[in-house]
Amino acid sequence: MKTEVFRYPSVLESEGRMYRDVKNLLIDAGISGQMIPKVLLAVSEAFTNALEHGNTFDPDKTIEISIGINNEVVTADIIDEGTADVEIVNMRKPSDSLQEGGRGVDLMKSIADLIEIKRNTGTTGLRVSMKFERNKYKDNQELKCNSEAKMEFSKRDEGSVMVITLSGRLDLSSGGILKEEIKSILTSGKTSVHLNLRNVEFVNSSGLGALVSIMKEIRIYRGRLTLSDLMDYVQEIFDITQLSHIFEIFTTEEEALKSYQAVVCS
Repeated sequence: MKTEVFRYPSVLESEGRMYRDVKNLLIDAGISGQMIPKVLLAVSEAFTNALEHGNTFDPDKTIEISIGINNEVVTADIIDEGTADVEIVNMRKPSDSLQEGGRGVDLMKSIADLIEIKRNTGTTGLRVSMKFERNKYKDNQELKCNSEAKMEFSKRDEGSVMVITLSGRLDLSSGGILKEEIKSILTSGKTSVHLNLRNVEFVNSSGLGALVSIMKEIRIYRGRLTLSDLMDYVQEIFDITQLSHIFEIFTTEEEALKSYQAVVCS
């Protein structure tokens, strides 16, 4: 098995570097289709937990990621230098649908074929070990080729609705940026917001948490939030976390905007 090891300081900027490094490694190893976002999502969840809860953004502490690849499986080990209680992590209950955090472990368990969370030998940190079977997923939708996949967005007025088209990654760092943008829109007086996610290639639990926070904020203003154009594996993440029952999700932007007109007419 070929193994590659990456080490990152516990700063927010490492999130993008980790995504790029792991994604490029998987592509170079000949892995394609839905296998890539599945592995990226699980590794991202473990990395974010290590960054935020294990090492608590301490730049002097390191997160180590070891990726192993052979013809049958992909393995991933994510190790932090924190002091988290393993029993609390393993015995935690599933998060509430309207809770902004707490979905990371559930997503890892639903995606990885095998997962083990334990104290790392010789340190105080946690080790998350996962295994993924190759050739398990259909290659009917390729991940886009932008290795950095930084979040970008454009916005336009559609009558009473502000339409925002997103692209790239929706994760811990970009989720915070999007939340601030929505707050600015709401304070300007626009309370109906539609998010077009057709070019969003990656969403993790931090990105989902940002969307939940945005939905709550819009409700405070008695407004409305709709989503559309989710890629298959993004839609699957919403289904796994049961957030597809919480958000108004439309197949296309056109359908979503028509629904606003129907509300006005009624």
